[in-house]
Amino acid sequence: MSEATNPTVTTWMMQATDGCQAYLQACIGWQQELARFADVRLAGNRRTWEALMSSRDVAGALKIQQDWAVQAANDYTEEATRLARLATSLSLTGTTPAVHRTAMVIA
Repeated sequence: MSEATNPTVTTWMMQATDGCQAYLQACIGWQQELARFADVRLAGNRRTWEALMSSRDVAGALKIQQDWAVQAANDYTEEATRLARLATSLSLTGTTPAVHRTAMVIA
């Protein structure tokens, strides 16, 4: 029996292909999330600059800056959580459902 017709080799190749596809999908998800986050932050920064340019006094400018800092801190914290979830899903690619359940309990 040749390697090309060996069922074990064929099964292994199919599993490797499935794993590669899952990995690439996870990488695409990671890139899409980073692009989404960058878009959100850039839009927030643009709004902040517009508000700063229309500010009439120092107190107003400080309030705008404070609001921006709070929003940025919240956005980065939420993004860290999203990226941690994506990293966990990537690390679980190809594992059994029991491993998935264990990881969800730990997370």
